[in-house]
Amino acid sequence: MITPDGQGYERNTLWNGAEAAEKRKDARTAREWVLALPAELTDAQRLELTEQFSRSLAERFGVAVDFAIHRPGREGDERNHHAHVLTTTRQVSRDASGALVFGDKAQPEQSDAQLRKQGIEKGAVLVEEVRALWETQANAALEAAGEAARIDRRSLKARGIDRTPTVHLGPSVTALERRGRRTEGGNLNRAIEQDNERKAALTAQIIDLQAERKQRQREKAAVIAERNLYLTAREPYRLDGLRKHAAEELAGGEARVRRGIVKDTLEYAQKTKEIREVEARISEEERDLSYAENWRDECEATIAEWSAGVGFFARLRPPPEIREKKEQAEQARTNIRRSSGILSGLRATLELAKKLFKEWFLAEVNSPKLDDRWRYRSLALDGIKRECDDKLAEERAARAKARQMEDLRLHREAEAIRKERLEQEAQRQKSQVVERKQKVEPPPPSSGTSDPGDDFEDDWDDSPSFGM
Repeated sequence: MITPDGQGYERNTLWNGAEAAEKRKDARTAREWVLALPAELTDAQRLELTEQFSRSLAERFGVAVDFAIHRPGREGDERNHHAHVLTTTRQVSRDASGALVFGDKAQPEQSDAQLRKQGIEKGAVLVEEVRALWETQANAALEAAGEAARIDRRSLKARGIDRTPTVHLGPSVTALERRGRRTEGGNLNRAIEQDNERKAALTAQIIDLQAERKQRQREKAAVIAERNLYLTAREPYRLDGLRKHAAEELAGGEARVRRGIVKDTLEYAQKTKEIREVEARISEEERDLSYAENWRDECEATIAEWSAGVGFFARLRPPPEIREKKEQAEQARTNIRRSSGILSGLRATLELAKKLFKEWFLAEVNSPKLDDRWRYRSLALDGIKRECDDKLAEERAARAKARQMEDLRLHREAEAIRKERLEQEAQRQKSQVVERKQKVEPPPPSSGTSDPGDDFEDDWDDSPSFGM
């Protein structure tokens, strides 16, 4: 028993007072709220949850609350823990003697017109508020108990669940079903459950297919990203070089691919750049050291040559050029000491940088964050290799076709030249035949009075011999 002031009240006195407060014989004296208590909770947790909800109703509407918790029936669903919560229809308060006084009707019992005067659209809004209150408190209790289950006050349609709700059978029909008698309502619910099972199976298949498609899309996008990263890092490569590099990296297995991924990162480029800069400084200092040593040796050789050709007292007072050489030799030795110190520090720095770089590189190559990327990179490399093979094959085919066209062109030109030469040769032979004919045929007769026989004889005598 719960009252708004938290002091409670005796049950019989409460409901007798509720009956006496009503003037009409058919007046409603109580409103019932039925709670489906989570089976995941213990008895103590269910009692605490029900008491919390009842207290919230008493404080929200100013009513007295009488609740009772029922265990599941022996023949029913063992999860059917539920509570019956009765609230008075009128607000209650206490007089000076401590007795309950029943006042005006509580908000859930008022008409929509009365509620609108109070800024509430309609009674259904209040019911939805109570349902939301129960959802919040029940889920909080489940979370506090470490249970993953949750309740949702929304309908199946509102939650986007394609499942047909079953019909309420009521206590009498439920009792018949428990005794093994088939009823019309029970048959309808069984048909609905079978239909829901088929829908659930199809929905699960659809969800699995959608998840698989999304996974394939994500993997495809990841492969494309790896392909673009790989090609960007190797823009200067020619097609055959790119194909060779991809094939070699694939042939090296997982370790080679993982190293390739790390080598394509900006961090790798920055670290290797720093090492190359130190190496370049070492080379510069080595050149400076070599120059200083040569300069020192040259000066010392000049001084030794001069000293060998003069006496002791002359060496005490060297000429200006020798004094300059000595100063230069001393400057060279200073430069040598400076360069040697710098070189020693740079070499130590380089050795440490290479050690740290190697440790970093091995850690990156073996990092779990590359477990997925190396598979995507392998697929990308395989695709790049196939693309290169196809393009190289196209280029070879194009070159072969170009050679064929060139051979055909040369063949046609050769044929044209041969034909032209044959025509020229035929023309030349034809000209020779005409010339021979002109030499063999006699000239036409002249227009005189001489005897034709004389002319014939003269022509015959003058004609060339044919071996007759």
